[in-house]
Amino acid sequence: MVQRYIGIDLGTTNSTVSVANLTIRGDVEAQALQVAQVDESGNSLVQDASLPSVLYVDDQGQPFVGRFAKRMNGVFPQRVIKEAKRHIGDDVSWPIDEERIRPEIVSSYVLKILKAQAEEYYAGEKIDSVVITIPANFNFQQQQATKLAGVLSGFDKEKIHMIPEPTAALIDFLNEEKRLAATARRLDLAQGKKNLMVFDLGGGTCDVSILQVNESQNGGIDIQELSISQYTELGGIDFDKKVVNELLKKLLKNMGLSFPQLKAKYEKKDILRLLENLHDLAENAKKSFSTRIETQLRTQQIDYYENKDKFDSLTYRQMLSPQLPQEMVMTLSITKKEFDTIIKGLLYREGSQQGKNIEEPILGALEQAKIGPMSVQDIDAVFLVGGMTYYHTIQERIYEIFGRRIKPIKSINPMFAVSRGAAIYHHQINQINFKTSDQLPANVDPEMSGREVVFTNTVPNNVYINVVGGDPVALLEKGTKLPFERIIEDRFVVTGQSDFSTVNAMQLDLFTAVSPKSIHTKSLKSATINFRNPVPVHSKLVLKVECNEEREVNVKAWLEEDETEVIDVNIGAHEFTEQEIESLKAKQENLNRIK
Repeated sequence: MVQRYIGIDLGTTNSTVSVANLTIRGDVEAQALQVAQVDESGNSLVQDASLPSVLYVDDQGQPFVGRFAKRMNGVFPQRVIKEAKRHIGDDVSWPIDEERIRPEIVSSYVLKILKAQAEEYYAGEKIDSVVITIPANFNFQQQQATKLAGVLSGFDKEKIHMIPEPTAALIDFLNEEKRLAATARRLDLAQGKKNLMVFDLGGGTCDVSILQVNESQNGGIDIQELSISQYTELGGIDFDKKVVNELLKKLLKNMGLSFPQLKAKYEKKDILRLLENLHDLAENAKKSFSTRIETQLRTQQIDYYENKDKFDSLTYRQMLSPQLPQEMVMTLSITKKEFDTIIKGLLYREGSQQGKNIEEPILGALEQAKIGPMSVQDIDAVFLVGGMTYYHTIQERIYEIFGRRIKPIKSINPMFAVSRGAAIYHHQINQINFKTSDQLPANVDPEMSGREVVFTNTVPNNVYINVVGGDPVALLEKGTKLPFERIIEDRFVVTGQSDFSTVNAMQLDLFTAVSPKSIHTKSLKSATINFRNPVPVHSKLVLKVECNEEREVNVKAWLEEDETEVIDVNIGAHEFTEQEIESLKAKQENLNRIK
C-alpha cells in the first residue's frame, strides 16, 4: 500500500487536516483539505477547511460535529460539548441522556471526521497512520489521552506520531521558505543557526517555544528545542469572552435593564441564544478588523507598526438575530480602539490574572531556557502561529515586548500552518532531525559548549510523586533530553490501610509544579499499580521510568526483593471497556453516514 502523509491540528475551537505530496519538481507540498460538515441549518452539507471542535448529540442520540454543532450551542447547550481539549487528560465527563462523554471521546469524533475527509481525498483508501499535533507544554497525561482519542477514531496506535504545535508550524514555514528565491526569504539560514521564538495563540491555548534551527548538509532541517513555556489556558475564547461582557453591558443599557432583571424577564434559552449572538459578533468584529487592516496595508503599501493609530476608528456593526425576543433585536457596534481597550488585560503581565496574558509565557520561556536564562536580545526572529495572531494588536504587543527590535514573522496560513507542518513532518520524518545534546556537531567550539548544549526533544514540565513521610520524588524533570530512562530505588514502599497486612494495588499521587515544594501545584490523575499477587505492606518498591522521543511515558514497577515480577503501571490513562469502544464505533459510523 502506498504511504499517505496526513497531519491533523486538533484544536480547542477549530481543527484542520492536511496532506503532503511530492510535486513534479520533487518538492514536498502541503495542502489543507476542505472538510465536509453539516451546515448551521442542519439540512445540508458544506465544505470548510476549518472544522469547529464541537460535539452535539440530538435527542435521538445522533452525533454531529462542526458548524451545526457549534450553532446548536445557542439552542440546546446541555446537549453540546465544546472546548474539550482544555480538559483532555483530566478525569472529567459530561452527561448527555444516559451517557457520560469524556474529552477523549469528543476528540475522537472530531478526529474521525478529519480522518474520513483524508480518506475521501485519497479515493476511499483506508488510512491508519497520522501525525497529530499537541501543545508543546502538554503534560504526559494530556498527550496520552490525545493519542487514545486517535486510537478510538480508528488510527493504528503504533502509527500515531505526535509533535508540538509550534514545531509543526515552523516546519511548514521553513518548507515554504526553501521554495523561495534566497533574496525573497524572510529567514536566512545560510548564515548559520537561528534562535526562533514560536508564539502560538490559538482558540484555547497560548504556546511559546524557543527553537534553534539550522539547515543540515543534506538539505534537511535540524530543530533543537531550547525552552517551552508553562501550559497556558489562554486563547481566542478568552479574548472573545471579555468583548462579549462589554457588548452585553451595551445591550443592557439600551434595554434599560440590569443583568438580574434580564434573567428574571426572559427564559434561559433566550439568554443563551443572546450570548451566542454576542459571541458571534465579537468573533466577527475581530476578523473584520484584521481583514480590513491587512487590505489597507497591502493596497497602500504602509507599515502597521508606524501607522497603528490610523485604524483606531474602524467600526464593526452587526444586527442581532431576529430569532431573539423582539426587545433584544438591535444593531450593536464596536470600534477597534474599544476592542483593544477591552482586551488590554490579556496583553500585559502586570495587573492580570496569573497566566492569563500573552506576556507571561513569553518571558517565562526566556527565563526557563535549559541552557540558562535568555533575554529578548538572544532571539533572532519571532514566528507567529494560530488564528488569534492574525489580529494586528497582538502583533504590535509582541513587537513591543521585543523592544521594537524585530518585527514578528507571520505564517502565510496561520489557521492551517500547524496541520500542514504535521503532514510535512509525516512525509519527511527522516530528514527532520530532533537532536539531543549528544548529537552536537563535532566542530562545536569547546569554549562555547556551555551555550551550545541543548536538549531536544525535551520533557515539557516537572512531574512529581508525593511520598508519605518524605519529600516528593521527580518522575519527570523539565528540560530532560529525550529519549531517557531512569530507575528510582529506595524511595517507595508499598502502602495500604493500617488494618491490612497485604494489598493488591496502590496509588501514586502525581502533581506538576515548578519545584517539588512550590505552593502552586496542579494535581494529575494518580498512577495505579495492580500487583499480580497480594504484596506485604511496607515492601520496598522500585520504579523504572522511560520516555521516548515523542514524549510517551512508560512506567514499570517491581518489588526490590523480586525483580522477576515486573508490572506495567497505569499512569493515569482512562481504560475504556470493549463495550464502550464498540458503542463508540457504532455512533461514529452514524456520524460518517450523516456526513
